[in-house]
Amino acid sequence: MFGQDLRGHGGPVRALAADTQGQVFSGSFDRRAIVWNGAVAARISGYHEGAVTAVLPLPDGRYATGGQDGRVMIWGEGPQPLYSETWHPLPVGALAVLGAGVASAGWEGRIALWSGAGMPRMIDAHQGQITGLVAYQDGLASVGADLSLRIWRATGEMIAQVDLPGPPSALTTDGTRFFLASPDGTLRIVDQSGTILEVAVSERPLLSVAFGEGRVAVGGTTGDAWLVDPGTLTVAPAIATGQGPVWALAITDGVLLTGGNDGLIRRWSLDGTALGEGGGASDPTLINPRGAQVFRACAVCHTLTPDDGARAGPTLHGIFGRRIASLPGYSYSEALKDLDIIWTAQTISELFEHGPHAYTPGSRMPDQRVPSEEDRRALIQFLENATR
Repeated sequence: MFGQDLRGHGGPVRALAADTQGQVFSGSFDRRAIVWNGAVAARISGYHEGAVTAVLPLPDGRYATGGQDGRVMIWGEGPQPLYSETWHPLPVGALAVLGAGVASAGWEGRIALWSGAGMPRMIDAHQGQITGLVAYQDGLASVGADLSLRIWRATGEMIAQVDLPGPPSALTTDGTRFFLASPDGTLRIVDQSGTILEVAVSERPLLSVAFGEGRVAVGGTTGDAWLVDPGTLTVAPAIATGQGPVWALAITDGVLLTGGNDGLIRRWSLDGTALGEGGGASDPTLINPRGAQVFRACAVCHTLTPDDGARAGPTLHGIFGRRIASLPGYSYSEALKDLDIIWTAQTISELFEHGPHAYTPGSRMPDQRVPSEEDRRALIQFLENATR
């Protein structure tokens, strides 16, 4: 395939997929989707108003993306989408091929069935968030926060249901069996009779799952990925990706691809050997591990370097001494532009002591607080070193 990791996203990689020719598709918190030709970003799209949460290669050479904005877009060779409509009031959780069209699952619990033109037909599929959707036989299968696996005809009628013993966080299939990653650290395998086998993988939550070449891959919040033999239920030793939470996985051409918080798509052999260069820039976590741990919650939305692009929030490079809402090229909330704040150790500490909604009213930033003075001090020391 290709001999290096894939670098092109400016935020955590949220979605991965590969087509039958081995072409890779990715989506990120940086609001972009990328189609990769080897290690080269051959096509880049950036029309979603939020993270790209799902990517799907289509049989005719086009591809689809779903986003945090609830929109589904269909792409061809050009720089603009061929089709773009809001299907869901909440983020798109997954996409699946449905005949000549596309199906999408929304966090609000509905599945959209789209024939290829016009607006989709909506079905009430689950109570609460849908966490996985796949094409299955001539229809679909879905899993949700209501602890159920449901099988659907292409027309939207449910034909079977399996009650699950634990919550699912992601779903894939080999065409006959279903593989479910779970927040309780378990991989569950459901066969056509509804029998459930459980494989204990981790003591921490699993976030992602993929099937390919006779293996199941699962990724977790620990930054580890595991390969499981679905026949013997043997779990290979953990692959320490070094990427933070592993949000996305794909297996293609004998290679495991992992997407995590560092914006990289890393490459591994199916025996766990790193095939790319990995590593990246020098790691400030070695200097201040406590501050780095506190910063992990911030890393979903902010980068630390000037050339790493914007995520949901602007880069923090050069933050100290900068006026609020003044970084060129980033679209700030209008309310922030009237605030008289210069970012210093004191004002950053006050921001996380009181919370963004109280300290910077009108901000789109999640209302995240750091109550511990010691943790705030460690975070600021980390930022002082990492953003210079």
